[in-house]
Amino acid sequence: MRKFVITALFLIGMSAQAQIPQWTLHPKYDSIEMLGNGYFVVSNNGKYGMMNNKEKEVVAPRFDNLSPFRSHTAILYSNNSFVGYISDEGRINEFQPGQYQVAGQPSFFDGYLLVSNLDGYFYLRASDDAVIGPFSGGMPFTEGYAIVKVPKNPKRVLGGDYTTQILSAKTGKLEKLNLGEYDVDDIDFISGVSNGKSIIVLKKRFYEYDFNGGTLTPIHFDGNTNNKKSRVMANERPLNIHGNQDGFLVVFKPGQMTFDPLMRLNSITYEGQEKKVIAVPEEIKEEKQSPIVSKAFPGTDLLGLNYKGKDILSAQFEKVQVLWNNDAIVMKNGKYGVVTVDPNHSCRFVLNDNMAIGFEHKTATTNIKAVCPPYMKPSLMTLSSEDDNCHINIDTRKENTNVETAVLSYQCTLNIPEEIGVEKSSTNTKFALNYDGLKFPTNIISFDTWYVNNYTVQLLKHNIDGSALNAEILVNNTSNGAKNFFRDVTIEAEDSVVCNLTKITEEMYSARFYGWKNGVLRFSVDITEDGCPTLSYNHSIAINTNKKSDNKPATAEEAAPVVVQAKIKQKAKAKPAPKKEVKKDIFF
Repeated sequence: MRKFVITALFLIGMSAQAQIPQWTLHPKYDSIEMLGNGYFVVSNNGKYGMMNNKEKEVVAPRFDNLSPFRSHTAILYSNNSFVGYISDEGRINEFQPGQYQVAGQPSFFDGYLLVSNLDGYFYLRASDDAVIGPFSGGMPFTEGYAIVKVPKNPKRVLGGDYTTQILSAKTGKLEKLNLGEYDVDDIDFISGVSNGKSIIVLKKRFYEYDFNGGTLTPIHFDGNTNNKKSRVMANERPLNIHGNQDGFLVVFKPGQMTFDPLMRLNSITYEGQEKKVIAVPEEIKEEKQSPIVSKAFPGTDLLGLNYKGKDILSAQFEKVQVLWNNDAIVMKNGKYGVVTVDPNHSCRFVLNDNMAIGFEHKTATTNIKAVCPPYMKPSLMTLSSEDDNCHINIDTRKENTNVETAVLSYQCTLNIPEEIGVEKSSTNTKFALNYDGLKFPTNIISFDTWYVNNYTVQLLKHNIDGSALNAEILVNNTSNGAKNFFRDVTIEAEDSVVCNLTKITEEMYSARFYGWKNGVLRFSVDITEDGCPTLSYNHSIAINTNKKSDNKPATAEEAAPVVVQAKIKQKAKAKPAPKKEVKKDIFF
């Protein structure tokens, strides 16, 4: 079969897939936590580990649990015991089970974790694995400072005398406070730092300490710093502190203070006055934002993905769990994976090398290509037809990769469009790319097409024989030896005309017309190949019916053999059924 092609306009025969989604982690995990820095906490069969965004195992799944990450660090557990910590880039510091226990809040604060053992309390610093201590007690860091109980006798850390002081996260050393006339032995209580300030009790007297200026200000319940009688005082020394996992309560004359679990001041209530609530600074957390959104599709419970308003993956996920930057955690076939979107590249789909397609018969064979970035592997690609009018021959698969592109191509067979003419017109077909287990949305490719006229019809000669007009018609196939398909040749004439058509040879036909009228006989020679539209060739023969004095019969005007151009014969539209008259009964 000959291939008729002409150069098409730019982009005809081609469509483009939106930004490219691909697996960062294939779906084979029971859970995934996205850390936002190219690393992921994963779990399988109750064991936790870490992967990077190159799908390399950073930490094998061998831990029973990980705490949430804070200060870029998480706590590791095995057999319900604290066994170390891990950075959000996979750096591990491990301990023997039972070497330490997590004391207080199970999180790192300002890069430090408070732990304890039989030797006392310690702070583990994640940045350099330093161990600071021992102390007789302590609290987690807040705003760069931690309350610690410093033993007076290094040999009696637990159960011995101590002083309450402040440890600096910046230096890892005790902070020297500006206490004026007091010294550390006078400290009865220090609260956690909030808004740069802390509550300090010195010899039963309450002060507010400002870490920014190193100033110590007495607290008065009436706000009058000159009124010594309004000073806030402790009932006794040492200070009685009531506490549990929800916070702490300190009672004084005349009122009370409440503190949160990190010993930061929450409220002050003075007798006869309304409670004064102290706002604790909220931890600034990076909001998870993404141009990716999950998308529901009609008729299915599965979800797809949309990127900046364009569909990038069709319905295929049971869940879309977390969206952050260009990443999404998704569940496919009961397991979690991570899909990432490349915003800078796309795939192109090219049909017939961007050329128009001429249909000679009811099908045309051409090629379809997926042209993608070079990092994509053609071996992981497949193309599927999403259109009944197109069939991909999978045996013709070809793969090609170079420094610029990765190309997958097939031969495909297109069925002739229902609406087609001998002039070019646009039509569509649909394809979808499947890559590494991800199904991309359907792409519509528009291309120019036309029906190739492989025939000429010639009216060779005609004459009138009595009441009949005889004509010889030559039907030629011009396809240069191409295979002849089944064809049907008919003649359609005016309503009053009857035509008897006789096939003499494959090319030669004899037509005999009856019932023609004065003037012109008009008729069409219609050629229809199996499964194709009808080509119609319109002819006319001038007929002279003027009777001469010698009573000669009417004649058909002589003419040289005529070749006419074909037109696609339009299908007759079905006439609407006549409306039935509805009879109405009339009552008087």
